[in-house]
Amino acid sequence: MKKMKIKLIATDLDGTFLTDKKEITPFTRSVVEEAVMKGICFVPATGRAFSAVPKEVLSLAHTEYVITSNGAAIYSVSKKKRIYECLLAEESVKKVLELDLAPEVALEAFWQGTPYSEESYIADPEKFGATAYGAAYVKRTRCPVKSIRSFICEHAGTIDSLAFTCADEKKRRELKRILEETIPGVYVTSSVSHMLEVGHADAGKGRTLLHLMELLGISREEAMAFGDADNDIDMLAAVRYGFAMNNGMENCKKAAYAVAGNNNEDGVAKEILKFIR
Repeated sequence: MKKMKIKLIATDLDGTFLTDKKEITPFTRSVVEEAVMKGICFVPATGRAFSAVPKEVLSLAHTEYVITSNGAAIYSVSKKKRIYECLLAEESVKKVLELDLAPEVALEAFWQGTPYSEESYIADPEKFGATAYGAAYVKRTRCPVKSIRSFICEHAGTIDSLAFTCADEKKRRELKRILEETIPGVYVTSSVSHMLEVGHADAGKGRTLLHLMELLGISREEAMAFGDADNDIDMLAAVRYGFAMNNGMENCKKAAYAVAGNNNEDGVAKEILKFIR
């Protein structure tokens, strides 16, 4: 197939661009640098809040734009500020606060590019289903508050997104159903199996990436994207060449243009090379 000239590459981070050790391999780094030298815009698109994006990603090959919190915001790295946002509606947030959550469910809030969690959750994330790495990540990146509900109530009109963490699959499924059926104006997605992430219905990585592409004058036929989880599906659909990772979720693979290699084996970089050389 004759391929269009690629002008933008968007990629998820965890499970996609980064290895399981949360590293960028020298080979992947060199390929991205080569792509940028050819004039291609490289855009990390993550469920992480901006403050939790690794510094090595932000400094990679003159990265200018970063999509964060599952599409709730776009940041300019050079200007060190947010240039676009699609926040949760205050009504939606207040409806969430009315839910009677089980003790096994931890609630988090992403606000102004920073994740906030209750002290009790930060002290023991593994109790709620986090892996050993995930627990260390939570402890390193979360800002502790005494009461997450009080924090969310105080900032109800300016919340980027919310997240629910629960190790019990049955309770997660039921909570997802309740959120989708009772909370207006939201979409519910997941980046890892033990989490549910809630954003504005008009957010999502895909919609936000399309907004950025419109600003840059780049068509979907000139873009490629990579992801591994449910929260990447709309982003893969937003571009002509959407690749799911071989290590990714089955729903993501089914929605993709094609399947790339494993995140631990430079899967993203190897597909990029096919298009830029």
